[in-house]
Amino acid sequence: MITKKLFLKSLIWQVIGISWISLLSYFWFGNFMRSIGFSFLVTIVSIFLYILYEKLWYRISDNEK
Repeated sequence: MITKKLFLKSLIWQVIGISWISLLSYFWFGNFMRSIGFSFLVTIVSIFLYILYEKLWYRISDNEK
């Protein structure tokens, strides 16, 4: 896959993620600005958790060789 296309695909996926988290958290909090802030916080935390997941996965799969 072309790097530019992959970047665009991942960017669109993040926008979709922020949108649905915002919508769900709006129903939970009842406040639009609070739900947007929560959505961005969840997105940032999930990025770091994904990096940690990838590093652990690489470490585990590297030990199997």
